[in-house]
Amino acid sequence: FLGIPYASPPVQNYRFKEPQPVKSWLGVWNATIPGSACLGPDYESNFKIAGQEDCLYLNVCTPKLPQKNTPDDLMDVVVHIHGGGFVGGQGIAFGPQYLLDINDFVYVSINYRLGVLGFATTDDNSLPANNGVKDQVAALRWIKQNIVVFGGNPNSVTITGMSAGASSAHYHMISPMSKGLFNRAILQSGSAF
Repeated sequence: FLGIPYASPPVQNYRFKEPQPVKSWLGVWNATIPGSACLGPDYESNFKIAGQEDCLYLNVCTPKLPQKNTPDDLMDVVVHIHGGGFVGGQGIAFGPQYLLDINDFVYVSINYRLGVLGFATTDDNSLPANNGVKDQVAALRWIKQNIVVFGGNPNSVTITGMSAGASSAHYHMISPMSKGLFNRAILQSGSAF
């Protein structure tokens, strides 16, 4: 399931604001197309700027959908936070292809605002700090509330990341904003300090 919105698009008046709850829509969401990457350099094309401001999407890969939502049928959840120095990268670039072949778990990858749109601040309320990390918290809240529909256990969530993604996971370990949204963390080649 690709390109699922977890927050409203951070555009126009919401460009430098904290993530807002996603608005409901009529009809069926087309979850076969990845959501846009957030604005940042494309490392594979001479660092040209790629992506869009409307980018707060996540991807869910599950080996099976639940037939009944009993705790015994629910699978562990792994949430991957991409790296890229907080200026580049996207969730869809890291898939669970090899992991899901041998394990039953639900894999989620997320996009979050990058660069000045995600991390600039004026140190006051006009431009609050760390909206990129707050986007990640919004994604974790969405996962906590909705992952059971995909067969995931909201009480067995592991966050992981590499480089800036590992730093993000470390920030979530020490942030009161993330309390109760995950159970474990795996840091790969990075930390908050």
